[in-house]
Amino acid sequence: MKWSRRTNAGGRRGAVLAGFVILVAAALAAPSAFAAGGAGLAFPNQAGQDARTVTIADITDFHGHIEQGEANANAFDLAEAYNPGNMVPVSAGDLVGGSPYESAFEQDEPTLKMAQAWGLTVSAVGNHEFDRGVKDFNTRIADPSNGIEWLCANVSARNKSEHGALSHVKDYTIRNVNGRRVAFVGALTDALGAVATPAITRDAELTERAVHAINRVADRLSDGDEANGEADAVVALLHADASAAAGTGDEALDRNVDLVYAGHSHAVKRLKTAAGAPIIEAGSFGRDMAVQDLVIEGTGRGAHVDVRDVDLGNGIVAAGVPGVYDLSGIDARGGVGQAAWRSAGETSARVRRAAAIYTQATAKAKRVGGKVVGTIAKGAYFGKVASHGTESSLGMLVADAQREAVRRELYAGDRIPVVGFSNDGSLRTNDLDLDGDGRITLKEVDSMMALQFHVAKVTLTGKELKAVLAQQWRGKAGRLAVSRLGVSSNVSYRYTTDGRQPLVPGEPVEDAGDVTIVDLRIDGRPIGDDDLVIAASNSFLLQGGDRYTAFRSGTNYQEFDEKYNEALVQYLGRHPGVGIAAPVTGVVLV
Repeated sequence: MKWSRRTNAGGRRGAVLAGFVILVAAALAAPSAFAAGGAGLAFPNQAGQDARTVTIADITDFHGHIEQGEANANAFDLAEAYNPGNMVPVSAGDLVGGSPYESAFEQDEPTLKMAQAWGLTVSAVGNHEFDRGVKDFNTRIADPSNGIEWLCANVSARNKSEHGALSHVKDYTIRNVNGRRVAFVGALTDALGAVATPAITRDAELTERAVHAINRVADRLSDGDEANGEADAVVALLHADASAAAGTGDEALDRNVDLVYAGHSHAVKRLKTAAGAPIIEAGSFGRDMAVQDLVIEGTGRGAHVDVRDVDLGNGIVAAGVPGVYDLSGIDARGGVGQAAWRSAGETSARVRRAAAIYTQATAKAKRVGGKVVGTIAKGAYFGKVASHGTESSLGMLVADAQREAVRRELYAGDRIPVVGFSNDGSLRTNDLDLDGDGRITLKEVDSMMALQFHVAKVTLTGKELKAVLAQQWRGKAGRLAVSRLGVSSNVSYRYTTDGRQPLVPGEPVEDAGDVTIVDLRIDGRPIGDDDLVIAASNSFLLQGGDRYTAFRSGTNYQEFDEKYNEALVQYLGRHPGVGIAAPVTGVVLV
C-alpha cells in the first residue's frame, strides 16, 4: 500500500496530517482487507466520509498474444466484480506488434477485437505500435472505431494536431469514475531511436523527455484551473522500464503523479518515484496484471489519493512483487476458485467474446500458416541460447538466410564478401521448430520473425566490421557484459580483453578492459582494416538498432522489398534438411 498526495497547489495545506490521522484510525478499526467499492461505500482503511474508490487494472506489452486473451478477460472480470462499475482497464503500450502468427497474420486485427471484448479503452503508445509505420498506426490501429484512446505526451504537438502524422494521439484522457476524475497521461521511452528505425523516430518526433512531458501535463491538470482541465488523480502510463520513472532531480516525477504503470522491458517490477508514488511494471504477453485502487478523498487541488494493491482472491497469486498477479491459474470459469459474482457453469460476455475471437483467429491462421516451408536435419536444434553468452544456432541460421538473400539481390559472384547478422530482439520465439517434428511451417517462421523489418545491406570496411563485433560487449561502471549477435557461418574471429580477466559468458566482469577483435576471417580469408565487406541483416539492426551504432558508419545502405522473415522461408526452401553445428565464431584470447 502506498499513500501519496499531489502538492502542487496551495489548497492542500493541512491535508497531510489530517489524512494521516484518519488513515491510522481507520486502519485500526478495519475488520478486513477487502470490501466492494461503489459510490459512498466504505472501504477498508478509508480516509474519510467522501472517499471514493476507482480500481485500475493494467497490462503491458501484450504483443498480440491473443492466446492469453481469455485469461485477461477473466482477470478484468474479477477486477470489475471487486468494484462494480468503477474499474478501468488500461495498457502501458505495445498492445500490438511483434505478435504471434494468429494475430500478426491479420495485421493484429484479432488483438484490437480482443481489446474491445475486454473493454480496454486507454493505452499508452508503445514503440511496437509503429511496427507497420506511423501512418498505419494512426489511420488503422488508432482509428477511433477501435475504441481506444492512445496517449503519448512527449510526441510533438504538431504531430498530434488535426492534420498531423499522429492526429489520433492525445497527451491525456480523463475518465469520470465513481464521482471522481481520473486522468491518464501517456509517454513513450526516450530511447525510441535505439528500438525503432530512424524513419519511425522521425515520424514520431519526440520533443520532450518522457518524465518532463508527464510532469507538464500532470501539473496542468492539478493547478486548480478548470478551464485547462482538472483531475482528482493522475495515473501515468509510461512505455519505458520502471526505472525511467524512478529518477531524481531534473529527471524526477513530481507529486502530481499518483501512480505509474510502466512497460517496455517485459519485467515484473515495483519501484517508487522520487515523490513516493508506486511505479509498477506488469510483465508481458498478458501473463500478468497489476490491479490497484485509487482511494480519492476530495477533488481537484484538495484531493488526497491513497494507492492500494487489490487482492483479486480466487486463488490468484502474486507474480513476484506486490500488486502484480500471475494469471496462469485463471480458466474459463473465472479463476482457481469459483468467483462470487458468477453462478456455477456460467461465463461472462467478456470471456465468451475473448474465447470466440481466439478460436476464429486460430482457425484462419491454421489454414494458411500450416504450410510446410522447409525441414531441418534429424536431431538439429535451432534455438536461442539461454545464457546469451555464445552465439545461438538460431541466430546463425537467420544470419545465413539474410546473407543469402542479399547475395541473390546483388551478386552473381563474390567480388566483395558478404556477412550476415541477426539480433536477438528480432527473434520472438525461443525455438524455430516449435512442435519438434522437424518440419518448419510458415506459422513457425512468422511467429519467430514477427516484426516488420526488411532485408537490408550496408558496406563496411574491415575496421568498421570489427567495431560492430566489438559492440557485443558493453561496459558500464567498470563492468562488461556480452550479448551475442547472430553471425553468419562464413565468419570467424578472436578477441581480447586487454589481457585482463577472461569473460564468463553472459556474466558481467569487474574492471574488464575494452574488447579488441583480432584474426577476423570471412570464407577463410583474413580481412584487413581497409578491405570492404557487405553486411546483410534486417533494416532495424543495420540502422543502428539495439544500440549497434557501429553499423551507421557504413555506406551505401539499401533496403529491399523482401521481408526479413521471407528471407528465411526462401533459405529453408533451398536447403532441405538443414543442419548446423553449435556455432562458435568468436573465440577469446586470454
